[in-house]
Amino acid sequence: MSPTSTSATASTTTTPETTTTTSTTTTTPAPRPTPATTTRAMTPSPKASPKPSAKPKAAPTCAVPSGVRAAQVVLVRSSGSRATVRACRRTSAGYVVDLGPYYGHVGRNGVSWSKREGDLKTPAGTYPLRGGFGARANPGLPQGWFRVDSSDVWVDDSQSSLYNTHQRKPVSGRWDSAENLLNTPAYNYAQVIGYNESRTPGKGSAIFFHVDTGGGTAGCVSLPTSSLLAVMRWERSGAVMSIS
Repeated sequence: MSPTSTSATASTTTTPETTTTTSTTTTTPAPRPTPATTTRAMTPSPKASPKPSAKPKAAPTCAVPSGVRAAQVVLVRSSGSRATVRACRRTSAGYVVDLGPYYGHVGRNGVSWSKREGDLKTPAGTYPLRGGFGARANPGLPQGWFRVDSSDVWVDDSQSSLYNTHQRKPVSGRWDSAENLLNTPAYNYAQVIGYNESRTPGKGSAIFFHVDTGGGTAGCVSLPTSSLLAVMRWERSGAVMSIS
């Protein structure tokens, strides 16, 4: 359709000589279209700037003795017969705590730098952590494991050529005294601490890392089962224990 409509009216003028007809045209404007409703754009509210995420806390450091270079150190700090144990990992910036602190025990008579057989003291120093044993199956210790029964012993007879070694009965005159390794709950899980591996007579034997029984040990280091197993599973070959 056209945007406008047109109507016409005619008027006639008569003169003596000529008759003239004049047309007058009236234009009616078309109605204006109704403007479309304009939707006002909503101005988005400014978003809050995200808060910067907190930086992760640095792991606590370990006061590992100078001269120790192992990748993993089980750090034992004693106070009387009580012990605080941390599993420490070497980094480019020094040693940091991976596990702990855990709380357990050392010898009933504390820690000594001059350990002797039967003194009920735990030897001070840094020693390799060897394979394990117990009345239960290997919980995940990578250094190896043997399951004990009533025939397994650890020889503590200083006069025996088998002093400070694992042996099995029968005795057959090979030693006069030995510690039974089927000892629950203490030896449900146990690990050999590599102390006196030269087997010097009288210097001490059967030093283990084992399940805590609630008090001082005969010279070993102990932790509650869950803490002990966490450390054992954390260890890798070459781990050492530093005791003071």
